Amino acid sequence: MHEKMVTDAMTRPVRFVRPSDTLATAAGILREHHISGLPVLNADGDLVGIISERDIIKELHRATGVGSPRGLLDLLLEAPSTGGVSSLEATRRRLEHARVEEVMSARPVTIDADDTLEEAIRVLRQFGVNRLPVLQKGRMVGILTRQDAIIALAGEVRRSANLPARLIPAAHPGRPRLVTAEGRR
Repeated sequence: MHEKMVTDAMTRPVRFVRPSDTLATAAGILREHHISGLPVLNADGDLVGIISERDIIKELHRATGVGSPRGLLDLLLEAPSTGGVSSLEATRRRLEHARVEEVMSARPVTIDADDTLEEAIRVLRQFGVNRLPVLQKGRMVGILTRQDAIIALAGEVRRSANLPARLIPAAHPGRPRLVTAEGRR
């Protein structure tokens, strides 16, 4: 089995947001592409942060109370009081007015494109992150998620054990799919 490199498993091109984008913009991209985090690039294309679903939810919880089980019920059941706004309206306003730079993680953990997949997995575990922007000469060239790493390693195991390809999915964009002996669902 040859040593797998980060570039063999990373995703590219990478969806991203700008620091001045709204949380609504970031949330829309996350939902549309079935992903849970985005790199934040400045106008020069430099990586300046990471924003995740968790960051957005934490901000909405902080600002409006939404994000906890009670907060979600309040969001669904609360009618606007006279002269006030509902939790739903407050949440919508916060999404539309808060900027990515206000809630992003400003010092993302990264990996070099020339590193091994083994090193990337060690970094993912050590820092407890779900994604690593992949840099080459200081510029972002891809992103490696935990899912990317698992799929790449599973493919290596499949090839070394000479298992049929249908048992282990190839990397693919979008929502993960259950793969069974009958095929993808």
